[in-house]
Amino acid sequence: MQALGLIETEGLVPAIISLDAMLKASDVNLLERTYVGGGLVSIAVTGDVAAVKAAVEAGSAAVKTISSQLLVSQHVISRPHEELENTVVSAVPLKDIDIGSAKNQLKKEKKAEVVKEVSTKVEKTDTSMEIDLNKLHDKNDVDKIVLKHGLEKTMKALGELKVVELRSLARKYENFGIKGKEIANAGKDLLIKEFKQYYKDN
Repeated sequence: MQALGLIETEGLVPAIISLDAMLKASDVNLLERTYVGGGLVSIAVTGDVAAVKAAVEAGSAAVKTISSQLLVSQHVISRPHEELENTVVSAVPLKDIDIGSAKNQLKKEKKAEVVKEVSTKVEKTDTSMEIDLNKLHDKNDVDKIVLKHGLEKTMKALGELKVVELRSLARKYENFGIKGKEIANAGKDLLIKEFKQYYKDN
């Protein structure tokens, strides 16, 4: 096994930038990249000693241009023991890694998060536009809203009220599932559940 160069970063983007700099700086091959956990990413390269040292220095410098705190550790092992390649890292270099695809994957994950967040906001906004939240403070109005918009949409709208408002509304129902102190101590989830049960039963 040739010399082994290791860099560990906090986050995927610094790892990609580090790897890009290492591969451009000298004649080394990517041996392995590992997602350690807790946001840590480990990169291992192999090649002759001088090339690996130059690569690790270049990779470390590239990470430090973003923030020195993102570089967790770096190390060069000039002559790794022969058993090391079977226990710690693979002996077969990952020559065909596509840095662009790694960046694209990161973008896709970010985009998916944004789409999910926007969808959630749109769903809440749609419910609010259809149902006047001011009319959810009176039992008779809530009865009408359930008939007009259905139970699920009404429950979503009730979920946008504060727990104090839900408790106040619950006290206006004669046959509500919980009473007195139970209402005073009830959280939003329990209150919504009881409202839902009330309208299913009635």
